[in-house]
Amino acid sequence: MSAQSVPSSDEALRDSVPADSGEIVFPTRGEVAPEMAQLDFILGDFRIAYTNLTTEQVSTGEATCSARPLADGRFYEWTQNIPVPGIVATWLLGWSDVDKSFACFYYDDWGHHGTFTSPGWVDGHFTITGDSAVFGGRHRFVDDFTVIDDNHFEKKGFIVVGDELVPGDLLTFSRF
Repeated sequence: MSAQSVPSSDEALRDSVPADSGEIVFPTRGEVAPEMAQLDFILGDFRIAYTNLTTEQVSTGEATCSARPLADGRFYEWTQNIPVPGIVATWLLGWSDVDKSFACFYYDDWGHHGTFTSPGWVDGHFTITGDSAVFGGRHRFVDDFTVIDDNHFEKKGFIVVGDELVPGDLLTFSRF
């Protein structure tokens, strides 16, 4: 097996300096993607009123969450503290200029994890879709966010079962 050369993802920069000039040119970090502003609604501290629709008897409760920018605003870290059943869940969300969508990663302190994507806001909804390894199996989820006002937003969570979206939970976020 012979080694294949991998083309540079920065052809313009590489080709902008003559090879025999002796000048060393490093790529520079670009600006934060303007698409990141689409996630500003999650920034800050919130109380969460939730309804879990996946249990035999519908249950309700309260939780908290906090979101902050990381990597100079290129990603947002969003941590949710859910007292019952006692999960600390963290999302990492950022714009992928390569994929032209949001890349979202999930993990929690029970060992669950998942990867998701979102096109961003479409018709008043910010929808995240992806797969998670949770509660002993792999499941596909859809989380649909809508903003109520500057201090409130809502998430409707669904589990994909075959071709159907089965309601999983309803969360209402209120800024502290």
